[in-house]
Amino acid sequence: MGHPACAVNNTSDLAINKRRADLDWMRVIAFWLLIYYHAAIAFMPGGIPMIQNADSSPVLQVMAGFLHEFRLALLFLISGVGVSFALRHRNKALFMRDRAVRLLVPLVFGVLVIVPPMIFLEKQFIGAFSGSFAEFYPKFFSEGIYPRGNLSWHHYWFIVYLYLFCLLGWPIFAYFKRAVGRRQLARWSQRLSRGGCLYLAIVPLAVVEMLLRAWFPGFPDLIHDWANFSHWFLIFTAGFLLASSRPLLNRTQQLRGLSLALAMIATAAMFAQFWRPGEGHFSPLVNGETDIATYAWFCVLRVSNVWFWLLACLGFAGRYLQRPSRLLTYLNGAVYPLFCLHLTIIVALGYVIVPLDWSILTKYLAITTGTIVVSLGSYELLVRRIAWVRPLVGLKPLHAGKSKIRSDVIRGGFDA
Repeated sequence: MGHPACAVNNTSDLAINKRRADLDWMRVIAFWLLIYYHAAIAFMPGGIPMIQNADSSPVLQVMAGFLHEFRLALLFLISGVGVSFALRHRNKALFMRDRAVRLLVPLVFGVLVIVPPMIFLEKQFIGAFSGSFAEFYPKFFSEGIYPRGNLSWHHYWFIVYLYLFCLLGWPIFAYFKRAVGRRQLARWSQRLSRGGCLYLAIVPLAVVEMLLRAWFPGFPDLIHDWANFSHWFLIFTAGFLLASSRPLLNRTQQLRGLSLALAMIATAAMFAQFWRPGEGHFSPLVNGETDIATYAWFCVLRVSNVWFWLLACLGFAGRYLQRPSRLLTYLNGAVYPLFCLHLTIIVALGYVIVPLDWSILTKYLAITTGTIVVSLGSYELLVRRIAWVRPLVGLKPLHAGKSKIRSDVIRGGFDA
């Protein structure tokens, strides 16, 4: 075993000196998957957004159910990775100011400007409102909380959670920035890099799930969502720690085949025992009831499935996506604006396309492809080029005196 100081240097150089193209690619892929997940909701019964096709698609329902089990955990893991990179040259004051600007400004703009047209089109589609957008806009604030009313943050809940995670996680981040914390992380890295020790993270995840899930089944409103909140905060913190340790990231590569095999087995078990096709999600309840053993097994299996997929994604990305490129830099810059804009674009396209006499596959491809084209077009033609728009969707302002528009690397809530 090497000297602790050597271990510290080996562990910390990732977060201090070098970007990881594989982690950037993971971020890009994870956020682009949002388009395919959210577009599928139009073809699933009872989903939100409420623009629904007359016929549902069991295939898209299964795909969405599969992705939903770990997609949000992956986003929070990547956001935790981003914090590790963001803290390379920031103290607490700079970090908190950066979080406020990059997260709260887009949040306020999104709720006031980007979300209302989405709700307007939904309510028009289901016949809950008839009139112009100018007539609807005051009602967005005055008729109660969505879905009964209109006021909603929709997908911007993610930014609220992320901001709170940054605040709550600061003592952890600060500790591991100090020398004593780096030494501790080096010791943990040496231990967790052996055998299957990385899978031990399932234990705290399972404990939280069993203690909270039955009482807080989960809707992201910060009131009835403590199971998800605690689960995602642990994942977020794990992302920070993994990105701060080269040995741990290397170990995910070595375990990638095993992690993928375990993830596939866990997913198969989830579908075999807990998939409820009529409801479109996994549940331990049968006719509204379950027993303690089944509930406990469901919780353990569910978080195991999540963690196996996260380690598999990290491992395969680390093995095959290490090459930086101009395309990666460009797409990485588009991530945050894409997140802000994509759901409103999906709803607008769904409002037009869903009523058409087309096949489900044709509608789905039209919505997803159209969203990609409009999102990238908006980013390239408007967001990147108009200085005052950029901060509203999380981008840095253009530097004064520089006319050349460069590809931005996000250093906001999702940054790395």
